[in-house]
Amino acid sequence: MRVIYDIKTGRTTVDRDWQPEPEAPLPAPNAVTRRQLRLWLVRHGYTLAQVEALIEALPEPQRTEARIEWQDATQYERGHPLLRQLAGALLKLDKEELDATLDRAFREAAAL
Repeated sequence: MRVIYDIKTGRTTVDRDWQPEPEAPLPAPNAVTRRQLRLWLVRHGYTLAQVEALIEALPEPQRTEARIEWQDATQYERGHPLLRQLAGALLKLDKEELDATLDRAFREAAAL
């Protein structure tokens, strides 16, 4: 609902059907900290063991590189190919769903 005041006539009308435009979501951050992403996973029902099992299933040398990324990174980048690969497998999403989900997850994780 909104109230409209006409300056020329001095009349006020009420538009009861008017709805404000929904606010666009904030852009997703490009990276979140290790702590933030891991807390997001746990709070959404995923275990760190699930991620580690996905890493262990990778062929070498990708497995060793993935272990280093997962264990030693201080932050995780939303567009990193390994993160996208693991997230797609963990969340069981196709590319389009994955993009939207990662955006939402990184926005939520950044607030933790």
